[in-house]
Amino acid sequence: MITRVIMCLALFISCTSAWASEEPNVIIILADDLGYGDVGYAAAGEKDMVTPNINRLAENGVQFTSGYTMHAVCGPSRAGLLTGRYQQRFGYHDNIGPRVREPGIERGLPLDEKTFGDYFKQLGYVTGMIGKWHDGDEDKFWPRYRGFDETYCFNNGAANYFIGPRNNADRTPKWGAIHRNGIRLPDFDEYLTDAFGRESVEFVERHKDEPFCLYLAFNSVHGPMQATQQDLDRFAQIENRDRRTCVAMNYNMDLNIGRLLDKLETLGLTEKTLVFFYSDNGGNGMPKNSSNRPLRGYKGETLEGGIRVPFLVQWKGTIPAGKTLDEPVIAIDIVATALKAAGFKMDAAHKLEGVDLVPYMTGRKTSLEDRYLFWDNSVDWAVRDREWKLISTHSRGESRGARVNGLFRLSSDISESQELTSEYPEVAKRLETTFQQWQAENEAPRFGWGAHVGPSVGYRGKFLPE
Repeated sequence: MITRVIMCLALFISCTSAWASEEPNVIIILADDLGYGDVGYAAAGEKDMVTPNINRLAENGVQFTSGYTMHAVCGPSRAGLLTGRYQQRFGYHDNIGPRVREPGIERGLPLDEKTFGDYFKQLGYVTGMIGKWHDGDEDKFWPRYRGFDETYCFNNGAANYFIGPRNNADRTPKWGAIHRNGIRLPDFDEYLTDAFGRESVEFVERHKDEPFCLYLAFNSVHGPMQATQQDLDRFAQIENRDRRTCVAMNYNMDLNIGRLLDKLETLGLTEKTLVFFYSDNGGNGMPKNSSNRPLRGYKGETLEGGIRVPFLVQWKGTIPAGKTLDEPVIAIDIVATALKAAGFKMDAAHKLEGVDLVPYMTGRKTSLEDRYLFWDNSVDWAVRDREWKLISTHSRGESRGARVNGLFRLSSDISESQELTSEYPEVAKRLETTFQQWQAENEAPRFGWGAHVGPSVGYRGKFLPE
C-alpha cells in the first residue's frame, strides 16, 4: 500500500513538473523610434539596414505586417504596454513633458495601475527591467516599485549613449544617469546599447533555472544620434550623416539582440522562451534618419508611419517559423498573449484589453475576432478595423502643420494615399461613432504637453460635415 502511494505521488509530481515546464519564459524587446522600414527582414525594409538577428526572429517566428504600438510617442506607448490597457483609460494621453509642467499635477503611470511585472510576480516569475523606463520621474513611479525584481535603467526620455561626465551636463543628473535597483551607478565607458545587451544576457544566466520575465527596452535608435566609431566605419558608404548614424545604432542594437538569442540557445532555453520584438512608435523623420516606407507619416502622428511598426513573435516549437500574418495587432496583445501562455487567469477585474495571439499564430484560428483599435493624444486621433481607418492628425515633414483628415482603406492602401470619405460616408460614420463610444470611457488627460487645452482638442465634435 505504501509503495503504491509513493508511486502515485511520484507520478503526480512528474506530471506537475511537466505541466509547469510548458509555461514559457517571456522576453519583451522594445526598440525606440525604429521605423517600419528600418529592418532587413521585410519586403519594405530598407537595403542599407543590416539586422541579421532581428531577421532571425522573423525567420524563426511570426511577422505581423500590421503590428501597432499604443501611441505615437514614447511614454504613453510604454504605459499601454506595461498595463495591457489603453493608457487613455487612466488619462495618460501624452508624454509627461518637458514642455508643459503643470504645478501640483502628478505625472507618471498611476500607482493604482498594475503592470505585467506585477502579474508575472504573482505567477512566481522573477522579473527584470533593463533599459529606458520613461513613465514617471519620482522614485515611486520607477520600475523597482512597479513589479520588477531587478532593474538596470534610466528614467528620462533620452540618455547619452556614452555614459561619462557629459551625460549629465545639461539635464537633471538623476534622469540621464543609469541606476541599478534604484542606486545610481558611477560613470562608465561602455556604449549604452552594449551595456543593456550585456545586462540582459547576465539576467538570463542568473535565472536560467527558474521562470523569468524580462522587459528589455532599448533606447536605440532614439536621439541623441550617437554610434560607436567602429559601427560608423562599417557604414561609411552611406553619405547622409544622420542616416549613417541611425543605421550604425540599429546595427549595434541588433548585435545585442543576437547576444541574448545566443544565450538562450546555449542554455537550451529557446523553445522555453516566448520572445516579442517591436518598436514604441514609428521612425522620427526630423531629421530624416529613420524610414517608415512605404507608410505615410512619422513619430508623433496617428498616420501609419507614427504607429505601425516592426512586430515579431518567436516561440520555437510552439509557433511555426517563417509565418507572415496581416491581421491588425497591437501592443496590449503582447501582454494578453504572454500572460495566457504563463497560465494567468484573466478576468474582467484585471481590465486587460488585448487578445491572445497564440491560436492565430499557430493556425488553430484562421483570423482574429472583429474589433477596433484606437489612438488618441488629446489633439490627434485614429480608429481602425480590419479594413478601414478614420483619422485626424497633424502631418509633419514637407507639409508639417497641415491637418490630415480622412478615411483610408488600409487593406489595399497602407500608404494612406486615397481619401475615401465621400465615397464611403457610412463607413466613416460607423468608425466615428465607435471612436466616440470608446472615448466616452476614457479619462481626461491628467498631464502632458497638451493637457492644458483639454481632452481631444483635435476632435472638436463630429468628424463628418452635417
